[in-house]
Amino acid sequence: MTLSQQTMVIALAPSLVLDLALRQDLQESPFRVEVTSTGKTFEDLIDSRRGAVAILPAIHPELDPWELGHKLRGRPTEKRPAILFLGLDDEHRAMARTVPGAAYLEIPYSADELMDTLRRLVREQALILVADDSAVARRHICSALTDSGYSVIEAVDGRQAMGLVRAEKPDLVVTDVEMPEMDGFSLCGQIKEDDSTANTPVVICSARGDMVDLERGFESGADDYLVKPVDRSDLLTRVRNLLAGVRLEGRETILVVDDSAPVRHMVADSLRRQGFDVVTAIDGQEGLDLARNRPPDLVVTDFDMPRKNGFQLAYALKHDARTADVPVMMLTARQGRKDRAKMRAVGLTAYLVKPFSADKCVSVVERLLAERRLLDYKKASQYYLSQGTAQAAEAQAAAGQVGAVRASRQWVTVLFVDLQGFTHMSSQKAPEEVVSILNEYFDRICPIIIEEGGDIDKFIGDAVMAVFTSDEDDRTAESLAAVRAGVRLQEALAGWKTSNGVTLTARVGINSGFAVRGDYGSRHVRRDYTVIGDTVNRAQRFESQAPPGGVLVSEVTYSACAEYVLAESRTDIHLKGVDGPVKGYVITGLRDPHTSGQTQSDPSAQRKQQEQS
Repeated sequence: MTLSQQTMVIALAPSLVLDLALRQDLQESPFRVEVTSTGKTFEDLIDSRRGAVAILPAIHPELDPWELGHKLRGRPTEKRPAILFLGLDDEHRAMARTVPGAAYLEIPYSADELMDTLRRLVREQALILVADDSAVARRHICSALTDSGYSVIEAVDGRQAMGLVRAEKPDLVVTDVEMPEMDGFSLCGQIKEDDSTANTPVVICSARGDMVDLERGFESGADDYLVKPVDRSDLLTRVRNLLAGVRLEGRETILVVDDSAPVRHMVADSLRRQGFDVVTAIDGQEGLDLARNRPPDLVVTDFDMPRKNGFQLAYALKHDARTADVPVMMLTARQGRKDRAKMRAVGLTAYLVKPFSADKCVSVVERLLAERRLLDYKKASQYYLSQGTAQAAEAQAAAGQVGAVRASRQWVTVLFVDLQGFTHMSSQKAPEEVVSILNEYFDRICPIIIEEGGDIDKFIGDAVMAVFTSDEDDRTAESLAAVRAGVRLQEALAGWKTSNGVTLTARVGINSGFAVRGDYGSRHVRRDYTVIGDTVNRAQRFESQAPPGGVLVSEVTYSACAEYVLAESRTDIHLKGVDGPVKGYVITGLRDPHTSGQTQSDPSAQRKQQEQS
């Protein structure tokens, strides 16, 4: 697209300083400029001008610029403006990336940087520079590109090409190798070493197709390499993929550390085109400082570097709690057995042997990040899945039976703990306060259940259901573990208050017996791995009959661990759905295993003493 006086730039500038700066920077530009300080006027101007460029500040006292940006980009194509955000730091840059297709400039910026960015935004066609001293070769490549809708500019040697790269800021460069003034390798290297052009993709097209030439091309920073004669469809596919990659964004942060500018830019560019947020460092010490300040999702590092080499960097990262879990990939020409052992010892995740292609680098990075995402998912899942569910899922996967439905009859001890009077209390409090109280309560009691070997099967409102089992079918051990957990959590609640001063009283019920443990739910949508049966139902009903602050266990549970506990029997317990009264036991203490007859605790007595005081 040729810029004209009809190209409109509409800027939202909440301050007079920004207003004046924009007007001054664009006063001699081919754009028409409108600047306003209010969001309503800004949107009215956007509505009245098609094909406009919208400039938004990262901070505005009356509106959310990011929300406005999303709103503008969500319009129909014919009413959708190009957007440029002006911000102050990396946080603003990251926010700009959440708005599809938006550009970003960090303040302070130069008038030239502003103009270059605006030119890119209003281009209707990608601009490609073709550099080749052969008129026949240029004509062949240019015709393929123009026929496919790209805008093309030409250069006959490397020096002219570099001048056009700096002046026109093309979206991609296609270059020959053997040219007068400056060859293609040198041209590629200069493009990648210049911060203002380093992100420009470069495709080398050359008759030199030996391995040493390909290696030299990629080492100079080339993003792709084609051997002449160039196949038209192959060229267009490579160009299309590179240009599409530039527009991807919003993925993980990768730190690239290498003292070689061409290699650093080649790796960084190939990763940026896959949508990664890439940070670069020129040596190991700078890389370590950056990683500690803002831990990345992955580190890609060279081995031989000044100040700190790659081995020292990896060692420092793995011995710092902030970065210990960050995977590290080494770029190295060292392939000896001793070198590999050294890398494994320091905790290196993977290494890539030089020379390597950009595609190979991206492939290894994608694999490492996929493994990290899976590990992060498993870590996050542990808070949402019971231990039994996680183990069952892993067992299914290991056996190649994913999706199979299992159920087995096994002996279990089930513990229920529920708060007294919580329904009434929660009806008088805001939902946020109720959630806060419950989470503090669960933080208080759940670790105790886990410490005693229980599996937290589910949360039911303010109630917790836990399952205790024994690998060796030791019914005494699992029953005693459940009783110990009940006594300990009552001790933990005695005299305790939440951060907002709420005192909580709980009841605990425990029952042992056979139950069916397995998968329940839809075969196609969602299922639970849990236990069901009369044993579970009775445990819940024993909890409802337990004294406040006490632990009530069934006769079966008590019989299994009677020699280790002190209890008062009750014969008048009526359970819903059960004919006639049943016998149970209120736990009054645990017997000291070293001193027969003495007790370790009496939760009911502690609760009564607390209430009296």
